[in-house]
Amino acid sequence: MHKLTQSLILALALAGSSIAHAATDLSAASVDLTADLLSSSSAAFGQTIHLSNAADVGAVNNFFIDNYTFTLSGANDLSSLVTSLIAAPNSGLIITGFNLLSNNAVVLAGQQNLVDFDAADQAWSFDSTQPLNAGSYTLQVRGYAADTTAGSYSGNIGIAAAVPEPETIAMLLAGLGLIGVVSRRRKVAAAA
Repeated sequence: MHKLTQSLILALALAGSSIAHAATDLSAASVDLTADLLSSSSAAFGQTIHLSNAADVGAVNNFFIDNYTFTLSGANDLSSLVTSLIAAPNSGLIITGFNLLSNNAVVLAGQQNLVDFDAADQAWSFDSTQPLNAGSYTLQVRGYAADTTAGSYSGNIGIAAAVPEPETIAMLLAGLGLIGVVSRRRKVAAAA
């Protein structure tokens, strides 16, 4: 009985220590951007985070995974950008990922844009190279708070109806012309 009590106390102590060291989840509730995208072809998103406990600072002690959902009713091109200004090294919010998901799979992976922005701007962006099909999508921002003052990030997503390439239009017209020629030959053959 004594060994059972000791084992139980040890198990509770280990469970308590693992709970005490679990990273703090700073994620916001999911936000649906569909109405904004349908009404104005763009939508803004973002979050401000403050930490009250210095023990929660850093990548191993806190994280956020914020999701912004939307639904497309037709083929659309998409472009998105998110930024979070870092005032000094090891401060503010650190963005570690920016992706577009569909059915929990990455469709577009964001990259840090160091061409148009400074590293302190933490600008992440992506553009669709092919139109996105109709369906449900999730824009996901990941990161952590580097200090207790933490910070904020903001972003924008824009969509535009996909415009066919000139080659597609030419192929369509060639196909219609071919159907017209075949139809005319059939009429001439039927009349003879």
